Amino acid sequence: MTTTICLKLLNFNGGTNHFTSRKLSHVSAPESPSSSSSSKRGSNFINLVSSEEDNDDEVTPKKPRRAITKRSDSLELKSELPVYSDTQSRSSSSSFVSPRLQPQRFHRVEIPVRRLVSIAPTTPIALAQRDRFLQNLSKLRGPKVTVFNDIDESSPSIRFRFVNESVLCHGVAKASEEFMIGCECKEHYGPLPGCAYLEKCHCLDESPRNENGSKVFPYSAASRDAGCLRSFYLESRHHIYECNRACNCTAACKNRNVQHGRRVQLDIFKTSNRGWGLRCPVDLRKGEFIDTYRGEIITHEEANQRGINRSVDEGNYLLNFDKFSEPEAIPKSDFLATFPDKLTWHANKVREGDWKIYQQNGEDMWLNPEYVPYLYVCDGMYVGGPTRFMNHSCDPNCRLFTVSYNHADQNLYELAFFTTQAIPAGTELTFDYKDEDDRSVITQAQALELHQRDGYMPQKCLCGTPECRQYFFN
Repeated sequence: MTTTICLKLLNFNGGTNHFTSRKLSHVSAPESPSSSSSSKRGSNFINLVSSEEDNDDEVTPKKPRRAITKRSDSLELKSELPVYSDTQSRSSSSSFVSPRLQPQRFHRVEIPVRRLVSIAPTTPIALAQRDRFLQNLSKLRGPKVTVFNDIDESSPSIRFRFVNESVLCHGVAKASEEFMIGCECKEHYGPLPGCAYLEKCHCLDESPRNENGSKVFPYSAASRDAGCLRSFYLESRHHIYECNRACNCTAACKNRNVQHGRRVQLDIFKTSNRGWGLRCPVDLRKGEFIDTYRGEIITHEEANQRGINRSVDEGNYLLNFDKFSEPEAIPKSDFLATFPDKLTWHANKVREGDWKIYQQNGEDMWLNPEYVPYLYVCDGMYVGGPTRFMNHSCDPNCRLFTVSYNHADQNLYELAFFTTQAIPAGTELTFDYKDEDDRSVITQAQALELHQRDGYMPQKCLCGTPECRQYFFN
């Protein structure tokens, strides 16, 4: 049985969903006491321009140049910018790339944040908002998450709270760990730590099989792409089962990845036309884990109520835990007799791809309106992690996968982002909000017709890719 992840950001008011992607401003650790006072106001926002205190015997740039332009989604190292070569010590702070060299992308090199400044707030309110957001951001575990804004002096909403784990709300409960079953693999198989043999790792018993009928470890152990999701999973929507605390293997087991948390630096940045977006300042490999999608875990009923109460401009950041849900069908005759007021509702489900009519015993089978497709929903509106700022694209470079530790719990699991291709440093990270095989284009005329007929407008897509569908449903 193959199920799909419902990556819909529900918009019950039918308006535009601003799961926005604006251009970003780098936030970093507080500057050192020796920093000049002129940069204190924006010390945690980096603007990728070299400071006056950076000198070099070989060349001194007369005019600092930005490493990122307002209309570009990729970072480039200009010749005037400080950069560490592969042979230089990363602790060195006085080396520049020769201006004779051509611009190049930086390769697994962290930007020296202390030299970089951002557009500083000019009002006390804007300054206070920035400081509060940075203080909130500092609570995240793992590599540094920065913020960049060379568009204006605004900051992401201070109403948003960063958390390292999702918050379970009223009516939500995890399955007891008493039901957690682990594998009996050894701690080491020669030089290999943890699970090494497919037939012995019981954590993969429920995992999908390849064309040869064999189990497949989700993550590669090869040195060049260690920890990256294998193509068998990456090119599908297969659920991922990781080892857990009940297993005999150690934390170094190759079947433990998402549970170790984020291991890449991220940048929340302000875009020119789509709000705030997300990117990584280093090159990412194909299949590399980025981070999980976190938020408040609420019941299906609470999610419906929140969707109704939120305004069109607020948008919704709701993701359903529906990986293991199976829709319930009833004969068309029973539907018409029991739910005559649900005809438009069912037509919308069919049009949006949520239901495909099929025949059973010679009669059309329709979706049962009383069926609850999933118990829980993750709401990342005001609580979550950096991936909350990822934008939609009709040609995305990331995808959301479901990952389980407690294999007995089919209602709660991790929602994890992996790259679907090699991504150069500074490129915006995006995913398809719909994540469906249907690539149909919705024209403006069709969108207006749907708005008049159903009362809500499909969302205008701003991804700007050649594959853009123009409009899509939330």
